[in-house]
Order: sequence, then structure tokens, then C-alpha cells
Amino acid sequence: MNSKKFVDLVAAVLFVAVFVASVPGAYADVCALPVTAGAGQSWQGRLIDTPVIEQSETALIMPSPFANQIDQNQPSGSAYMASFSQTDLAQSFMQTNTNISGAGILLQAGAGTSDNVTIQLWDDLPDTGTMLATASATGVAGEWVDVYWSYVPVTPGTTYYLVFLGNTTLGIAGDTSNPYPNGHVYANAGFTPFPNFDYAFRTYYDDNVSLERHTWASVKSFFD
Repeated sequence: MNSKKFVDLVAAVLFVAVFVASVPGAYADVCALPVTAGAGQSWQGRLIDTPVIEQSETALIMPSPFANQIDQNQPSGSAYMASFSQTDLAQSFMQTNTNISGAGILLQAGAGTSDNVTIQLWDDLPDTGTMLATASATGVAGEWVDVYWSYVPVTPGTTYYLVFLGNTTLGIAGDTSNPYPNGHVYANAGFTPFPNFDYAFRTYYDDNVSLERHTWASVKSFFD
């Protein structure tokens, strides 16, 4: 590491330290999160919609859900696709990014009211596959319900499966005109495939994964 790089690194560290010390609450204010998101609402976009909650400098800063960005998105819910009472509901898909950190579905309006919804990630259908992640959230009929988990590494372009479980009064909206080309609906006992049908669903990836790797690589470059 040459002397110029060392001086540049020290100067950068001192600048950050002086800036944070001179602006009371700067770190806490920037990282403060809304206390809750409404049932069925995505965290995406709430940074603008929801007032920032002021926190003291000693407050515990929780990991930010804003790292979750939409990867796959099939938003059309023009048809009542399936009721949870039918069992064995799943949607196949292919992720674009190298990890998946959550998923969501659009619940059918008028089918039930509000209840727990579980979304599982599988590398194949449950009769032969392995579950990679699972999470639950309260869903409201007619609204999107999203769940998140610690990111799972995946291979882009490989087929994975979302399995949906919930109260038998709830249902999932979708589209019967094959709007999503990289997967399709499964429903009824035994996971019967419906190649031209798609649930209204979306998946998320954690963009902090690549950001952290890039940042660490940048820091190491000072010592080359």
C-alpha cells in the first residue's frame, strides 16, 4: 500500500467521523424506520409515504427491509385463481438475481377477510423437493401480502417454486391468459399443473448482498 492511498484512506475516515459527530442524531435519523407497515402492504415505497420516526442516537437500529427489491412481478389479478381450501397451491418461477429474500401474492377480493398467510420457497415441488425458506404474515382480502426471510442464494434462470398456505376462507387472484412466461400455477391435491395460468405474485431479492461485496472489495483495494 503506497503512501498516497494510505493518506486518502485516513482522510476519508476522519471526514466521516467529523461529519457524524457534528450532526446530532444524523445516523439515527437516516436509518430510522417506520414502526409498522399495514397488512398486505409492501415495504417498497413506504420510505416516501411514511413519516420517519425520530430515534435517539443510542436507539437500536434494526436491519432495514428497504434492501428488499422486486425481482419477478406478475401483477395481473383479473381472475379468482384458487381458494386456499383447494390445497397444494404453488407457482413456479425463475429469479433474475442471485438471491431471493421474500415473496408476495395478491389475495382475492371478497374471499374471506383477514388471516395468516404462509409462503414457502422450494427447489422443487414438495413431493420431491427441499424447502429453502418460509415466512408468514397477516393478509387482507383484496390486498397484496408480502413476507420476507434472510436471503437465500439461488441460480438465475433455474425454476423454483412458491408454495402458498393460508386460512381456507382466503383465496388468490391471478390471470388465465398466461401473462408470466417463466412458470405457472399448481393447484389441488397432488399439485396439478395449469400451464396457462399464473397467480398474481412477486419475488424479492436483497440488494445489500451485492452492495456489501462491492464495498468490501473497494476497501481492500486500498491495501493492494
